[in-house]
Amino acid sequence: MPENGQSDPLQSVVACYLSTLVTVANCLAETCPDIGAPYRQRLSRMRARLAFHGTPEAIQASCEDLEAELKDYAVMAAHYAAQQDAELRRCIEGLEEIVRLLAQRQDFYGSRLRQFALQMEATPYPTDPDHLAEVVALQAAGLRSCIESISHESESIVLRMHDELAALEQRLDETKVTDPSTGLMNRREMERQIAAHRSSGKTFSLLKFELAGEQGSGLSDRAAKQVAERLGRQFRHRDLICRWSPGQFLVLFQGPAEIAQSRVAQILPWIEGRYTPESGPVVQVTVEVKQVEPEAASA
Repeated sequence: MPENGQSDPLQSVVACYLSTLVTVANCLAETCPDIGAPYRQRLSRMRARLAFHGTPEAIQASCEDLEAELKDYAVMAAHYAAQQDAELRRCIEGLEEIVRLLAQRQDFYGSRLRQFALQMEATPYPTDPDHLAEVVALQAAGLRSCIESISHESESIVLRMHDELAALEQRLDETKVTDPSTGLMNRREMERQIAAHRSSGKTFSLLKFELAGEQGSGLSDRAAKQVAERLGRQFRHRDLICRWSPGQFLVLFQGPAEIAQSRVAQILPWIEGRYTPESGPVVQVTVEVKQVEPEAASA
């Protein structure tokens, strides 16, 4: 701090900007969690690096990156909302059709039961007990048949409603771009990002981190969340990270393969090792990193 007790204006600007980044990142995630979580992570990485290197040039570059992130978020959020709206409308239309069918069948069986009641009222019942029993048995069989038909059709219609709602849930899940356990982008969104980078001609490398617990066991969601946090701290804001599968993370590294490999050598010791989930035993995680070609990433 200068001798006059006044803080450095640049430090004040940087502190204010860093605080704004935190607020923006949290707002993006809270406004639309299914879209905003990866943006919050990237902006948090941007903030962490600026905290150690808050030069005017770095702030200017960060402002440009922030503008690009906000524009991309707006496009993604609008697309997500449109998809959600379309799927909900599709489901509502399907349910409306089922309700119309239910009303039609209700009218049909209501008419049948009214006719059955009229027939019962108009039937001349014999006085002979044996004949009377036969007539009543026939009427009872007809009534049971009608009730069974109503029951079967009701079950079928209810099943259709359940299937419609289950299909909606699946379609809504397919619109999400975030892995719910780690907050990273999911595989579907990373595939979109890879395709976009390839079409733009940008230079990038793909690094696949394959992780396993002790004795080759799988990686729990709690441990995966901590792995995601460590990975996020070791890569730059513009590098994209996703949870590729339960035990795999894929990093889209903005740069050539040789630089990506040198970066892997630096960060690997920070990723391997002991993890202590909030609940559960300590996990010893081993990591294997492969550089993969874009067309072979899904292999």
